[in-house]
Formats: sequence, C-alpha cells, structure tokens
Amino acid sequence: MRCRLPKMRFIWSFLAGGLFSLIVSFFFWSQHCITDLTHSLKLWGDNAPTTTRLCSPISPTGDTEALHKISCIINGDRRKPVDCRTNGADVFIPFSFIEGYFEITGKVEVDKRSANDGRFFNWQHSYAKLVFPKLPYEPDGIFMAFDNYNVEVRDRVQHISPSEGVPVSSQWSANNKGHFYPIQISQFGLSHYSKNISEEQPRRHVVADFEKSEDMAVGDECRVDRIEDDDRASIVLNFTAPEDVSFPGISLISIPDTGDPHILFSVKFLSKGSVILKLDVQDRQRQNYELVYTSSNESIRVENHRIFYGVGSTGEWTHLVRDVYIDLLKGLNLHVRGKKDKIKLNVTRMRILEITLHGRGLLDDVVVQSTAHSELFYLAAEWLVKYQDEEGGWPIWVKRRLGEAELAPGWYSAMAQGQAMSTLTRAYKRTGQMKYLEAAVRALDLFKKPSSEGGITAVFMDKYEWYEEYPTTPSSFVLNGFIYALLGLYDVSHVSTGGYRKRARQLFDEGVVSLKALLPLFDTGSGSSYDLRHFTLKGAPNLARWDYHATHVTQLLVMNSIHPDPMFAEFAERWSDYMKGKRSEHN
Repeated sequence: MRCRLPKMRFIWSFLAGGLFSLIVSFFFWSQHCITDLTHSLKLWGDNAPTTTRLCSPISPTGDTEALHKISCIINGDRRKPVDCRTNGADVFIPFSFIEGYFEITGKVEVDKRSANDGRFFNWQHSYAKLVFPKLPYEPDGIFMAFDNYNVEVRDRVQHISPSEGVPVSSQWSANNKGHFYPIQISQFGLSHYSKNISEEQPRRHVVADFEKSEDMAVGDECRVDRIEDDDRASIVLNFTAPEDVSFPGISLISIPDTGDPHILFSVKFLSKGSVILKLDVQDRQRQNYELVYTSSNESIRVENHRIFYGVGSTGEWTHLVRDVYIDLLKGLNLHVRGKKDKIKLNVTRMRILEITLHGRGLLDDVVVQSTAHSELFYLAAEWLVKYQDEEGGWPIWVKRRLGEAELAPGWYSAMAQGQAMSTLTRAYKRTGQMKYLEAAVRALDLFKKPSSEGGITAVFMDKYEWYEEYPTTPSSFVLNGFIYALLGLYDVSHVSTGGYRKRARQLFDEGVVSLKALLPLFDTGSGSSYDLRHFTLKGAPNLARWDYHATHVTQLLVMNSIHPDPMFAEFAERWSDYMKGKRSEHN
C-alpha cells in the first residue's frame, strides 16, 4: 500500500487540475456567449438553433441566465409565431423580424476607429440618408443636392440614347419599351451640372485630331486619308472599309491606358457603317466586350459580347459623348427583368484597346476623359429646347396609373416643367444663349391652365392653387413635385426680365401661400405623406417612403433659403427627427 500512495496522489492532482482548467474555460466561454448569440439573432429564422439551453452566462450575483426558446405571438395571431429567446427576465426578438415589422434597417459593422476593430450593430430608423443641400440656393448654382445623384445607373434608365445623348426610360412603359421621360432627362442634366461645379475638372487626353498622321492598323480592303471638311473647319479622317464587322477594318491603336470611362468623338457616316470600341474589362474575371455604334436607327441591341447602339441615319455629323461603363452595364442588363437579377459590375480596370471603323465616312476629334459633366448637361438642355411643344411643355408619352386615376399618354407634369426650367435657366446663365431662356419662359404657359383641361394647376378647397406632378381627376396634390415646380419658377423669376419675371414671381408667390397652408396636412406625426389623396379620395394616406421623406426635408431647407420662414425651418427639423425615430407627442 505504501508504494501505491504517491501514484494515487499524482492521479488525484492531475484530475483536480484538469477540472479546474475546465471550469475556468467554461467561465470565460460563458461570458462571451450572449455577445456572439446577439450577433446571430439576425440570422435566426429557419436556421434557428433547436437546443433549449444555448448557453449560461454567469451574472454578477453568481446566478446563471439561461436562454430558452419561446414563441412570440404578435397581436394575438397564433398562426405566425416568431421564434424568440428568453432568459426569464427579458425576451430577445430576431432583428430579421423587427426590421420588416417596423421598417427599420441595421447590420453588423466593424468600428475601424476603435483600437481592436470591435464589432457593433448599426441600427438606423431610416434606410435613406439625409443629404443637406448646398445653401444659399442660387439659380446658377448646384441644384439642391444633385451633385450626389447618378441618374444613369438607375434601373429605370434603360440606356443612354446614342442619337440624343440623354436617358431613355423604362418607367411605366409596357413591354420594357423605352421612352424619353422629361423629368429623368432634366435630373440627368441637373446632376451633371452640379457635379461640374463640385468636382475637379476632368482629365483629358486627345487620342486623334487628325491634324497629323495617327497610328492606325489598316486592313487590305481599306482606304484612309486626311481631308479638310468645311462643316468642321478642320482636318478630318476620311475612311473606307468593309461594312461587315467580321472583316478587318481601320483601327486606331494608340489608345492611352488611363482607365477613364468617357469617350468623345464626331462621326459622319456616308454609308452603312460603324465605330467599334474594343474593351478589356477586369471584373470578377477578365473579359473582352465590344461597343458598336452604328449608322442604324435601332436604339440598342445585344449579341453575346457585342452591344450595338444606333447613332442614326447617314449624311450628318453626329457628336457622341459616351460613358463606356454605362453603355456596357445597360447592354448587359437589357433583357434582365427582375431588379434582384440585375448585373452589378465590379470593374477594377477597364481599357479601350482599339477603335475600329467600318463602312464609309468621316471621323474627327477622338478624346477620352475622366468625366464629361459639362458636355452631358448641355445635351440635356438641347433636348429640352428641341422637344418643347407648342403648349410650352414636354408631354409624357406613357400611360400612368395613380391609385384609381389614370393619365392617358401625352400628359404634362408640373415637376417636369419646373425641373426643365431649372435646367434651361442654368444653361442660359452659363452661355448667354437666348434659346435656353426663351424655352424657359415658354414653360410658364401651362401653369395657368387647369389640370382638368390638360394643364397642370389644381385648386385645393376652391382656394389654394397647386401645381400638379400628376394632373389627375380628382387631384392628387403630390408634395415633392409641387416644390420642384416652385424652384423652377423661382429660377425663371431671377433670370428673366420684364413681364416674364413678374409672371414667374406671381406664380411662385401664389405657390408659397398654398405650400404654407397645406404643409401641415402632409405631417403624419412620424413621417410625411407623399400626396393628399386621402383627402380627395377619402382613402388611406399614401405615406412617403423614407427616400421621398428625405427629399421633402431637403426641399424645405431650400425653400427656407429662398423664402425664409420659421414654418419651413421647423418642419424641416421635425421631419428630420422623424428619420431618427422621434415622433409627435401623444395627448
């Protein structure tokens, strides 16, 4: 027995040490258990843990707090219980449920400002970000906060017209058939105008101006020379190559590897022809694409890795300003219907390898740039001048349903009139060209034509005139479109002279009176209403989504800048607080 005693002591000492280590490990594990579980709450649902006792953190008093499964019955509906957890003192509800139930948003993020890169859960009451406008507002300055807008990437922009250089919209159109939507075109112009002010001047590299010989690869059946063109008053490239793109053409091969996405060039097709940009794109993998700008009238077509854009009929000089990234993106998504299925390019590098010519024609001034804000703004302004009708408006040629009301194609919008005026006045201020100002003042005509007679002005309670974004019967009284109309009237009143200035100012002043009278009707106590159809149709309020609510706040801040009034400031502050979860007080 004596010889076994040291051995038994060793065994007991070993077991005691192991047990102590186990207890210490369990203690530290349990302290972090709830933290990790809380991070997992968002992932609950069908994948929720099935064990009853998940972990037992030790409380400061020494008691354990076990998490157990518990069903949450919401408003007495036992058909759809929510899988929750409880520790006896509190109930933990999955954020995936809270997110949809309360229309909030949140995600786990890493705090890069902390020393240990600690994780935290970022809970936001509003998914929209409030972007403050550049104040004071000026008729030739940045438009609201439009320097943060990127109209081209919107899903409802089908593509950028190669012949007009402005967006073609799929909004409300049947069978995804594109149409020119004046509001979208004006916003396109205003965003580029604003960015041209807020951003640095673009990098610019001249690929070829043909004043001297350029590096080119010329196919066997091709001819090329430089000639003087009277229309351009410069030396241009005169080219002849097979029309069929499967044959070798004439290629400009000295393209700088700058990664800049904008290309500008002028082309005059004298026969069926095309200008092809061969792209080297590094996305998830490296691929080659071709953007083919043709002499056809077909707006856009896709064949495998070739995307065709029709510039239009032959015989006239056409100046193209193209964002090759947007042209590629819109081509790849042309036949994608669902928003979730849209291709999102994550381009880390894109290069124009070569520019190839086919058919017979003339080419001049090939330039690549980092941005083209000024050029794109003027394309929008030119479209507005070109397509303004005899009524002074820009009709919208798609059917629009708004609740029970329906607008037949050819309807006018006060928002379209207002944003067009804001675009045109800025073009006039920058250039001094009267065609822009003349179009802007002609746009005033529709403001005195009742919406019931094909115009844009409705009257609320037989007293307050309201400029309708959607001139429905009965009237809808949309808030954001009305304020955009006011901004357009303000711009014209400060840029025009004489009777036009007086007329625009009177329309603006009448609108401000209406806005002050009706603004409280849009306040829901926790957000804002998009329109007043609940008054006109006696139905439920049409609540503004958070992005529209944020627009309302921005617009009120601008209104307070151009027409200072405590009411505008107070509403802007209160509505801004709604985006942080604050609500009006109870009785």
